[in-house]
Amino acid sequence: MKHFIYKISPKKDYFFCMIEGRRVGFYLTRSLYKVFSEHLEEGYLIDFEISDYTKRIGRTKFHQVSHFNTIESVKPYAVIYDIEKLRLEMRNVITQYDHYLFVDFEMTMPGYSRGPFQVEIIQFGASLTDKDGNTILDRNYYIKPLARRLSLRTIRFLDLDLDEFNANSKPYDYFYMDFKNILDTYQPKIVVWGKNDIVALNESYKLHDLLPLTNEYDFFDLLTLHKDYFNLNQDIGLFKAYETYFPQKDVKQQKHNAKDDANITKTIFFEFLKEIKE
Repeated sequence: MKHFIYKISPKKDYFFCMIEGRRVGFYLTRSLYKVFSEHLEEGYLIDFEISDYTKRIGRTKFHQVSHFNTIESVKPYAVIYDIEKLRLEMRNVITQYDHYLFVDFEMTMPGYSRGPFQVEIIQFGASLTDKDGNTILDRNYYIKPLARRLSLRTIRFLDLDLDEFNANSKPYDYFYMDFKNILDTYQPKIVVWGKNDIVALNESYKLHDLLPLTNEYDFFDLLTLHKDYFNLNQDIGLFKAYETYFPQKDVKQQKHNAKDDANITKTIFFEFLKEIKE
């Protein structure tokens, strides 16, 4: 629907449009509010969609805004926001790299009892490809944590074989130099699903008192890219996203494994590229 903003709240979290002579209210979700509140003004022409959700603010019923297509200022005329332009820019940015490194980490979890806890990376899974999706190298190994023991919760959640883990886990310094060598050699764009892996990696640098190998601009968060491109308000899980692209495949996550998740991320990424190039 396309209407002028007739009235907007002081916080810009809800607004009214005049539709067929009636004043109709619409509200922004928290995620939309963070992005769009500063771009909305009375008199702006907005093209937007609504969801099936409603809520009452005072005595007035408001419809939930699902997403905006365009936001335009009339006097002076200016396009404030255009989803199709944003999608084109996104396509150009995403496809400009020669190499992509798909990364997933498994991390330690706190025990069942309360106490001090520091999250640590204990498995590195990765797949490096060229821009066409051809695999150049893979990584899959355990990383020895500083903590002397893994919590029972970690062992159960990851279904770890402790004998195998203790025998084959490598020191963090090994991972650090291996990761550095991949980054230095190929200058890839690092692709992850969600923010957790980025946060864990940043924490690991601090924990081991080493210079960061990455910054926030080195990453694509594929979850965020999906939410922005398809106007999704809610997070979706990695395997749920995979099932969306491959509904004919009954894929269930049998075990939490960094290498498997990195490969799933890779598959979703190149399916996403096909989608946005159409």
